[in-house]
Amino acid sequence: MKPLSKENKLVCEPDGIFTMHVAAPPVKGRANREMIRWLAKKLRKPSSEVRLIAGFRSDTKVIVIMGMTQSEVVAALETYCNDHDHSRQKT
Repeated sequence: MKPLSKENKLVCEPDGIFTMHVAAPPVKGRANREMIRWLAKKLRKPSSEVRLIAGFRSDTKVIVIMGMTQSEVVAALETYCNDHDHSRQKT
């Protein structure tokens, strides 16, 4: 995760890693909460079903989306990246 970004967006890296950019500062969990809200909205899930389970103070996060398999989450996020030109990192 990259806090203090200009906007909230997801970047799909060429190596298959997702990088979340959030505008919130990394203070008192604000960036984490903003990331959870953004993911919940894009995945059409309540925020209560999107849980950060590791990486609370790290740039690398582990997130669980209740009611979705890992492959479903990856497919949904890849679809989002493919549908949004600004989300695909240019090389």
